[in-house]
Amino acid sequence: MSRLTAFFRARPFLADFLSLAGIFVYAGVMWHFVRIQFSVIDEGLYLYKGWLLASGAYIPFQDNGLWMNQMPLSYLIPGWVQVWLGPGLTAGRMFSFALGMFSILGWWLTARRLGGRWAAMGVVWAMALNPAAARMSALAASQGLVAALLAWTMFFSLGSDRKWWQLFLGGLLAGTVVMARINLLLLLPLLGLYVLFSKPTWRWGGFFFILAGMLVTFGGTHALYWPNILRLWARWLPLPFLADFFAPPNIPVWKPGTAFLLKVASFFLAFRAHFAALVGSLAAMVFWPQRGKMKEERAAIFLLLFFLSSFMLHAWAALGNEYCIFCFQTYTTFYAGIGLLLAAVTLPRWNWNPPLWRKLLGGITLLALLGGMAYSAEGLVRDSLPENFYKRLLALPMPGFDGAQIWQVFANKFGLEYEHIADATQAWFPVAVAVIFGLVIFLAGRIFWGSKHGFSAGFVVLILIGTLFAPSPFIAGEYKAYDCPADVLPSYEAAGAELMKVVPPGSKVYWAGYSPATLLYLPGIEILPGQLHGVYSFRISEDDAAIRRYGWWNQSLAEDWLAQADFVLMEQRDLERESLSEEQLAGFELVLQTAPQSCRSGSAVLVYRKSDR
Repeated sequence: MSRLTAFFRARPFLADFLSLAGIFVYAGVMWHFVRIQFSVIDEGLYLYKGWLLASGAYIPFQDNGLWMNQMPLSYLIPGWVQVWLGPGLTAGRMFSFALGMFSILGWWLTARRLGGRWAAMGVVWAMALNPAAARMSALAASQGLVAALLAWTMFFSLGSDRKWWQLFLGGLLAGTVVMARINLLLLLPLLGLYVLFSKPTWRWGGFFFILAGMLVTFGGTHALYWPNILRLWARWLPLPFLADFFAPPNIPVWKPGTAFLLKVASFFLAFRAHFAALVGSLAAMVFWPQRGKMKEERAAIFLLLFFLSSFMLHAWAALGNEYCIFCFQTYTTFYAGIGLLLAAVTLPRWNWNPPLWRKLLGGITLLALLGGMAYSAEGLVRDSLPENFYKRLLALPMPGFDGAQIWQVFANKFGLEYEHIADATQAWFPVAVAVIFGLVIFLAGRIFWGSKHGFSAGFVVLILIGTLFAPSPFIAGEYKAYDCPADVLPSYEAAGAELMKVVPPGSKVYWAGYSPATLLYLPGIEILPGQLHGVYSFRISEDDAAIRRYGWWNQSLAEDWLAQADFVLMEQRDLERESLSEEQLAGFELVLQTAPQSCRSGSAVLVYRKSDR
């Protein structure tokens, strides 16, 4: 083993060669996912609202404008790109591809400088082998944007060799990160403290420059949109002095499931979708180098604190609230690169024989994570097993019970019905298998590497298995909810071209569709802004003025806008679901049904024109 390690250390050029190969693989993966996924509502919102804001149709946080449920730069940046390239889904997806390449390049260069070439190579291949994170970043939403901004924030900010102009750029990017993703707010104070205490000989000068950069983007954006930008802060920090910026009283109609077990499944889905980043950061904590062994120890501590705070804040945002409990895995995409960088920075100096308490806590945590990931994959495991597998399993004789079947023993002992036992078996059998698998790997590590390094070997082998097999459906390969079998971009462009022939600029459009990306092909139309979010911004309230001022809509506003509208746009599936009744459409005539925008069922756009035109 030592000879093999010495061989690779003596040939660092191999690491760079393999890293470049991994970057090319990642480029191919991203290019594929950029083109085959149909547009979802979040993507359409970032693109269309961004276009409206960047083109001057609306101003962020204006009264009776767009609902600004995210920081302004998350919309404005893709909007500015479309001002340059032209509006449309293709422009947004090409921007996502470029961001993906900037992102992996930034993480690689930063890890290479702080952790070495081989550690950086591991970061690159962890990204290249993860189809879930690549799919999430390929959509023109904010995940890819924030990940790229974070990567280059770390590149310019971390390391004792950073110059003041680099720290200024790092501060600019850090402020931009928060102005695109409010949940990463702790990046600013943590990064400032890191610079302040990282190198006494220039800490005040460096702190001044990174603070100046933060003030330009963070402070400048607030100054531009003051005071209504406080509406967003009031949503997350409902403090008394922000009372004037609270949302108006309302009752939301969007109420997803909030069952505890669904939240448990969502929590562990994030570990499957980002196995290398999350479990790699756990390994960094378990094998944390001895004090003074790392050259960039303060950078590692900063990464650890920022990673943990980001993990907890996004877990609270997804699992502690009710509006999107299964968003945790997509939220993790924002900061997953920090977990990979943390593992890379600490890896060269890992303490391979950590204290007993860290071994126990780390081993138990990893086994629990394996079991939890298996729990979240229960349906996939069931579908992958032979038919009636669980029935045959429960019908096996239980040893020591005179031939009684397993289900009979549990039924007699706990008074359970067969159906309850069968359901529990389906849920817990994969958990037991995953935990046993982990224990076997730990045991094999002890056998082959001895008691001193057996735990470490087992831990690392499990990480390698999870990373290398990330494309498997049992880890990150199951996430393919928006995939189509072929390129969807030409279909959206073709549907958009059909719409432009029928809906002229200046038309008032009642929007009842899915992804607002469809509206990118209709420049100059008038909309009811609250409708862009669909049911997510629909409120029960009698105060029409307050609801519209905040960027929402209600039944009264919908009826009033329908009476004014020249056109109604919806997808075929919305007609089938009776989003609008025949009575409401009585004054309109169907003038166009486009070809399907994607493989998504019912994705053709229906255009109804007011019949008196």
